[in-house]
Amino acid sequence: MAKILVIDDTPEYIEMLTSLLGEYEVYAAKEGKKGITLAESIQPDLILLDINMPLMTGYEVCRRLKHSDKTHHIPVIFLTANDGSDFEEIGFNVGAVDFISKPFHATVLKARVKTHVSLYKLQSNLQQQVEDQTVEIRKLNHEMTYLSASIAELKSKETGQHLRRVAEFCYLFCKFLGQDEAECEKVKMAAILHDIGKVGINDEILNKPSKLDTAEWEVMKSHSLLGYNMLIDSEFELMRLAAIIALEHHERWDGEGYPYGKKGENIALVGRICAVADVFDSLLDKRVYKDPWEEKAVRDYFEMMSGSQFDPTITEILLDNFDMFIYTWKSLQRSQGEL
Repeated sequence: MAKILVIDDTPEYIEMLTSLLGEYEVYAAKEGKKGITLAESIQPDLILLDINMPLMTGYEVCRRLKHSDKTHHIPVIFLTANDGSDFEEIGFNVGAVDFISKPFHATVLKARVKTHVSLYKLQSNLQQQVEDQTVEIRKLNHEMTYLSASIAELKSKETGQHLRRVAEFCYLFCKFLGQDEAECEKVKMAAILHDIGKVGINDEILNKPSKLDTAEWEVMKSHSLLGYNMLIDSEFELMRLAAIIALEHHERWDGEGYPYGKKGENIALVGRICAVADVFDSLLDKRVYKDPWEEKAVRDYFEMMSGSQFDPTITEILLDNFDMFIYTWKSLQRSQGEL
């Protein structure tokens, strides 16, 4: 049953409307402030609002309703005994959808209420369908990103869940830096692809259990540029962000990194974040060429390399919250084991 909220300071009109609209669940308030509170609470399908009320006019009530995240979507019909067109212009400007004149003509009242309730429900259903489809598209984008990252995982025996863990750490860094949820999530999804360029690296080099020689190391370093070139021409902002991360996550704060030897803040923030996240996970993880490091050794390394290999601000976040990052790493390891 649809819900109707009547806000009117005249008890007789409230009683009359309640009687005429018996097929609906009718709520009532005799002044504007209480009406706003009630609207936020019950979320009616339609509000019938008197214009001429002593404590707060209907115009002000409607304005406040339309500026509230909780009630801006609810249609408002003004109830008025006023003559002329000026009041209608003001009413539409503050967000009303219609007017019903006092005294009421029962047939007209019922018809207009029914029309606007039906329109509201139709719009709500369409909005819900759009939101559902948007969620599905977002899920599909996530799945495609994970699928792309999995290609790199299949190529390299050492990566395992490395890509996913690095993405989670990047998300945490963004949170600590005060970025909003949407931006944190975007960086997380982009960071999954930071090593996508490894699909272009020879398997013998990628999975060599011993130290790479000079020529092999030059080939390995090319994965940054390969990943960038794979992603940068995308029409999607997320993929272009992933391209920057792929290109710059091996640059160093002191300018001694690759592929271009960028230095300090000339390296994109997302590249600096991923650089810390990538090495943090790599040191803790077992690789074909090394055993996992102890937690203290990892902490000592970042303390030593802050301001040289790594952005000192990002490193400070890691060191100040080291136990949380270690806990997250272990939690993700447990999650992997449950798959």
